[in-house]
Amino acid sequence: MSRPTLVENLTYHFTNNYKFTSINTDKNTVESSVSIILRKIDLNYEVLLIKRTVRKTDKFSGHMAFPGGVKEKFDKNSLSTARRETKEEVGLDLEKDSVYIGRFSDYRPVNPEANRFIVSPFIFYLTNSKVHLKKCLEEVDDAVWIPLDILLLNLENSNRKGLRYDKPYSDNVFEYKGYKIWGMTGKILYAFLLEIERYTT
Repeated sequence: MSRPTLVENLTYHFTNNYKFTSINTDKNTVESSVSIILRKIDLNYEVLLIKRTVRKTDKFSGHMAFPGGVKEKFDKNSLSTARRETKEEVGLDLEKDSVYIGRFSDYRPVNPEANRFIVSPFIFYLTNSKVHLKKCLEEVDDAVWIPLDILLLNLENSNRKGLRYDKPYSDNVFEYKGYKIWGMTGKILYAFLLEIERYTT
């Protein structure tokens, strides 16, 4: 009998074992969703990150991020938001070209200007790994697939502590070919890598 693949293990884990944490909303909450998208090229698994276009109206302007955005009234649910925003930002049709693995825990940004947001991450695996990205330049300056094994190698050294917003602050920083992932995305990525690390060895 062959060993289960990483995707099979993750699907089972996030369906049966993982208990995601949901943050309660109120009338001031801005609900949003992001997509953690995996693919396999040859024998290597990769995760998709984008660099957001610099815009005055974007609280995360210029940051590295997962594809995603704010929930609209016409979205059926937060999962629909993740799929819609991903298609708008990078041209990936997740309903057509991926399998849904599961939901990850909600996150609230520390940034005082953005802590009305609640971010709900959803995990997908591309079944069509050669599909081309079509960036919406108004929102996405760049997109990069980063090997999971490189991120995992940097997991222990990613912790950063300091002062931010006049308070003690800690996050996780990952660097790859000139791209720097930190803040909210760094924290979500760190937590996700910790959760899946046991299945990558």
